[in-house]
Amino acid sequence: MRKAASKNGIAVCAVLLVSCSSAVHERASTPEPARVAPVPPAVEAAPPAAAPELVRAPVAPPPEAPPKVAPEPQPPVGPPQPVFPVRAPPYRVLILGDSMAATDFGRALEKKLDVRTDVEVARRGKSATGLARPDYFDWMAEAEARVKRHDPDLVVVIIGGNDGQDLQPKSKKSKVRRVFWKSDAWDDAYAERLVAFCLTLLEDHRRIVWLELPVMDHRSLEKKLTRIRQVQRDALGSLIPRVAYVETRPHFLDAKGRILRKVSVDGYRSAQVLRQDDGIHFTVPGSRYFADKVAPDVLAALGLEDGGAL
Repeated sequence: MRKAASKNGIAVCAVLLVSCSSAVHERASTPEPARVAPVPPAVEAAPPAAAPELVRAPVAPPPEAPPKVAPEPQPPVGPPQPVFPVRAPPYRVLILGDSMAATDFGRALEKKLDVRTDVEVARRGKSATGLARPDYFDWMAEAEARVKRHDPDLVVVIIGGNDGQDLQPKSKKSKVRRVFWKSDAWDDAYAERLVAFCLTLLEDHRRIVWLELPVMDHRSLEKKLTRIRQVQRDALGSLIPRVAYVETRPHFLDAKGRILRKVSVDGYRSAQVLRQDDGIHFTVPGSRYFADKVAPDVLAALGLEDGGAL
């Protein structure tokens, strides 16, 4: 009897356990409804703010452009260009100078120019003279007399080979003092004489072609002429364009800078000797060679071309 009751109690307990397990399983498998967050009440949007009014700054007038200033004239670059005479041809040319003008070169240049119908030539040369010794020969007075006599359109000058010495006054009574060759004052004193000599020659219609002293085949003299050439070039530069300084050194040097002693002249196949035995003065062929080289510069100063109006 007790055994039956005991079995019945076990059965009831089993049923209860099963029921409870089913209930628990049912609650676990049934999803819980999702929680919804409460919606906050709508907030009324504020009206847009009015755009700020733009204030324009006053516009300044554009600055006035600075007045245009004409550029200052620049000194001429390159070799000086002479101004042509204002008179009509035939043009009158006067050749002045020391022994270079007095001897074969002066004659050769005169002949080469004088064959033209549009050029008339006069010449005055005096050997062993220059601007250093007016007490021996006064080139200032001579130049004044010659231009008054011939009234040239162009004066061709070659002078200075004898000027490597002290500068003497014209007379002992002169206030001008002697200036020693080896002094620092010599260059300026000689330049003053050069300019004064040129101003004696120049007139409104007149121009000067100054021929550079050619390279000499004489060492001690060439050393002096190096200084004299430089002073002449610098001093005459202040008279551009009324004075044209014509370089001659390139005509007497070869491609390596060595002095020329022989050249072909007048179409001769054999070369001719340029200098006399002193290494200074030209032979007749050398004189023609030199005249052929500088004649185009003289004609250009007259506005003429070489070979025209023969």
